[in-house]
Amino acid sequence: MKRRYEDQRTRLLPATLAVLATVMCRPGVPPVQKRTRLLMDTYATVSVFAPGPQAAAGLDSAFARLEQIGRKFNHLDSTSPLYAFNERNVPITDPEIVHVLAVAQRISVLSGGAFDVTVEPLVRLWGFYGGSPALPQQRQIDSCLKFVGYRNLVIDSGRVTKRNPETRIDLGGIAKGFGLAEAVRALRKAGVDSALIDLGGDVYAIGRKGNQDWKVGIRNPRGDGVVGVVALRNMAAVTSGDYERFFRGPPRESAASGSHFGVRTSAFRDSVRYCHILDPHNGRPARGFTSTTVLMQDPVLAQGFSKVLFILGPDALRLADSVGHFEALLITDSMRAIVSDALVLSKDPDHFPPLVGTP
Repeated sequence: MKRRYEDQRTRLLPATLAVLATVMCRPGVPPVQKRTRLLMDTYATVSVFAPGPQAAAGLDSAFARLEQIGRKFNHLDSTSPLYAFNERNVPITDPEIVHVLAVAQRISVLSGGAFDVTVEPLVRLWGFYGGSPALPQQRQIDSCLKFVGYRNLVIDSGRVTKRNPETRIDLGGIAKGFGLAEAVRALRKAGVDSALIDLGGDVYAIGRKGNQDWKVGIRNPRGDGVVGVVALRNMAAVTSGDYERFFRGPPRESAASGSHFGVRTSAFRDSVRYCHILDPHNGRPARGFTSTTVLMQDPVLAQGFSKVLFILGPDALRLADSVGHFEALLITDSMRAIVSDALVLSKDPDHFPPLVGTP
């Protein structure tokens, strides 16, 4: 399918919150009930548009499910099957984790390995699991790359094993998508047909909010407010960005020499931003984009493909039809927007003029 793009400088909109639409309370119309907790290493907020008892039951069920998933999918938690797999090579048989790993493998195959859950050694090397990220030496990166590769995982008969005993996995690049999907399932089971789940900016909208779709802002990656607003109904909007976990250091060329090994912050005149989204092919933080947002019905696939777009750029939009279709907004590190042709995005027409070409 031929896809079109718009490529112009983005402009801030005045809103600053992810959820932008409001519905006035009228007689017979239930208010929105909202609850926030710290789960899955982020703030989880669920807003339910339903009568009181039904809303409370849905919220209880959704948060219980998110808490369960948060423990199970945390590879740093000693009680998690992922921890046992990484540390003691214990095969994974938990059906939910096996399912998510199968989805991850599918994304890896389609993207040529741009998405890869076996990057755990690289993320650890760059220091993103702790509070002191720093530039590693090239020889250390090369050493880690020996253990990285989705083909090191074997999924067979509901069981996951590894070909290389040094291979380790981190599902942080896809687990929140599964959390969104399961929270949706829990809410619907409780009879809720209108809600918004927000896991650290990754959202899923169930139904409509009153007589209109849920309105969600796409965050400005380099300032306050948002760059656009999308209307969601039974749809996920998932963003990967370089603005939450990053550090600054010397340019890649300088860092490659190893002369700045261990540098976490610096006064380098030409310092660059190194984010936690790593390219499995070279073992280094992906560059070129500040954020990539994917809109898709399946939140698990949406989270995975937001990473693929961040690493591969707009070329990855050709994969949309391979997974049931998605729309996307990519913002480059020079603050230019690339918008897939069917994405309905509220924006200032002065800054998003008509079609300017195709890649």
